[in-house]
Amino acid sequence: MCWAVPSVVTKIEGGIAWVDPGDGVERPAIIGIEESALQLGDLVMVHAGVIIAKVDLSTLKESVEMWKQMARELAASTGEDPEAAARMIEEEMWRVVKIAEEARAGRRQAVRELA
Repeated sequence: MCWAVPSVVTKIEGGIAWVDPGDGVERPAIIGIEESALQLGDLVMVHAGVIIAKVDLSTLKESVEMWKQMARELAASTGEDPEAAARMIEEEMWRVVKIAEEARAGRRQAVRELA
Protein backbone atom coordinates (compact mmCIF):
# COMPACT_ATOMS: atom_id res chain seq x y z
CA MET A 1 0.00 0.00 0.00
CA CYS A 2 1.31 3.44 -0.83
CA TRP A 3 0.57 6.66 0.98
CA ALA A 4 -0.14 9.68 -1.18
CA VAL A 5 -0.21 13.20 0.20
CA PRO A 6 -2.94 15.63 -0.86
CA SER A 7 -1.33 18.77 -2.24
CA VAL A 8 -2.15 21.85 -4.28
CA VAL A 9 -0.55 22.74 -7.62
CA THR A 10 0.95 26.22 -7.22
CA LYS A 11 3.17 26.39 -10.31
CA ILE A 12 3.73 24.34 -13.49
CA GLU A 13 7.07 24.35 -15.32
CA GLY A 14 7.37 21.81 -18.10
CA GLY A 15 7.05 18.31 -16.67
CA ILE A 16 7.38 19.57 -13.11
CA ALA A 17 4.63 20.99 -10.93
CA TRP A 18 5.31 22.79 -7.69
CA VAL A 19 2.95 21.60 -5.00
CA ASP A 20 2.10 22.68 -1.46
CA PRO A 21 0.88 19.94 0.89
CA GLY A 22 -0.53 22.52 3.29
CA ASP A 23 2.54 23.67 5.17
CA GLY A 24 3.39 26.66 2.98
CA VAL A 25 6.47 24.98 1.48
CA GLU A 26 6.39 24.43 -2.27
CA ARG A 27 8.01 21.22 -3.45
CA PRO A 28 8.72 19.99 -6.97
CA ALA A 29 6.73 16.97 -8.15
CA ILE A 30 7.05 15.10 -11.41
CA ILE A 31 3.80 15.23 -13.33
CA GLY A 32 2.81 11.59 -13.66
CA ILE A 33 -0.60 12.26 -15.20
CA GLU A 34 -1.74 14.08 -18.34
CA GLU A 35 -0.05 17.47 -17.96
CA SER A 36 -2.74 19.33 -19.91
CA ALA A 37 -5.24 18.26 -17.25
CA LEU A 38 -3.45 20.28 -14.54
CA GLN A 39 -4.15 23.88 -13.62
CA LEU A 40 -3.00 26.12 -10.80
CA GLY A 41 -4.99 25.39 -7.68
CA ASP A 42 -5.78 21.79 -8.58
CA LEU A 43 -5.90 19.28 -5.76
CA VAL A 44 -3.58 16.36 -6.48
CA MET A 45 -2.24 13.28 -4.74
CA VAL A 46 1.56 13.06 -4.59
CA HIS A 47 3.46 9.86 -3.86
CA ALA A 48 7.27 9.75 -3.73
CA GLY A 49 7.55 13.08 -5.53
CA VAL A 50 5.21 12.12 -8.37
CA ILE A 51 1.69 13.41 -8.99
CA ILE A 52 -0.32 10.22 -9.34
CA ALA A 53 -3.86 11.62 -9.45
CA LYS A 54 -5.93 14.77 -9.67
CA VAL A 55 -8.81 14.77 -7.18
CA ASP A 56 -11.94 16.81 -6.69
CA LEU A 57 -13.26 18.14 -3.41
CA SER A 58 -15.74 15.29 -2.92
CA THR A 59 -12.98 12.70 -3.33
CA LEU A 60 -10.81 14.59 -0.86
CA LYS A 61 -13.69 14.67 1.63
CA GLU A 62 -14.06 10.89 1.34
CA SER A 63 -10.33 10.47 1.95
CA VAL A 64 -10.48 12.79 4.95
CA GLU A 65 -13.15 10.61 6.55
CA MET A 66 -10.96 7.54 6.07
CA TRP A 67 -7.88 9.31 7.47
CA LYS A 68 -9.88 10.59 10.45
CA GLN A 69 -10.97 7.05 11.27
CA MET A 70 -7.39 5.78 11.00
CA ALA A 71 -6.23 8.65 13.25
CA ARG A 72 -8.91 7.79 15.82
CA GLU A 73 -7.85 4.13 15.86
CA LEU A 74 -4.15 4.96 16.16
CA ALA A 75 -4.79 7.51 18.92
CA ALA A 76 -6.96 5.06 20.86
CA SER A 77 -4.28 2.37 20.59
CA THR A 78 -1.67 4.71 22.06
CA GLY A 79 -3.84 6.18 24.81
CA GLU A 80 -4.32 9.55 23.11
CA ASP A 81 -7.58 11.40 22.49
CA PRO A 82 -9.17 9.90 19.34
CA GLU A 83 -11.35 12.95 18.63
CA ALA A 84 -8.41 15.35 18.97
CA ALA A 85 -6.53 13.26 16.42
CA ALA A 86 -9.50 13.33 14.03
CA ARG A 87 -9.84 17.12 14.42
CA MET A 88 -6.15 17.56 13.58
CA ILE A 89 -6.58 15.59 10.34
CA GLU A 90 -9.64 17.63 9.38
CA GLU A 91 -7.90 20.95 10.10
CA GLU A 92 -4.92 19.97 7.96
CA MET A 93 -7.11 18.95 5.04
CA TRP A 94 -9.12 22.18 5.14
CA ARG A 95 -5.82 24.07 5.11
CA VAL A 96 -5.03 22.31 1.81
CA VAL A 97 -8.46 23.25 0.42
CA LYS A 98 -7.92 26.90 1.38
CA ILE A 99 -4.54 26.92 -0.37
CA ALA A 100 -6.23 25.50 -3.49
CA GLU A 101 -8.84 28.26 -3.46
CA GLU A 102 -6.16 30.94 -3.06
CA ALA A 103 -4.06 29.47 -5.88
CA ARG A 104 -7.03 29.36 -8.25
CA ALA A 105 -7.76 33.01 -7.46
CA GLY A 106 -4.12 33.99 -8.06
CA ARG A 107 -3.63 35.04 -4.43
CA ARG A 108 -1.36 32.17 -3.35
CA GLN A 109 2.23 32.98 -2.53
CA ALA A 110 4.54 30.31 -1.17
CA VAL A 111 5.81 30.92 2.33
CA ARG A 112 9.10 29.40 1.21
CA GLU A 113 10.42 26.97 -1.36
CA LEU A 114 12.17 23.76 -0.52
CA ALA A 115 15.86 24.34 -1.20
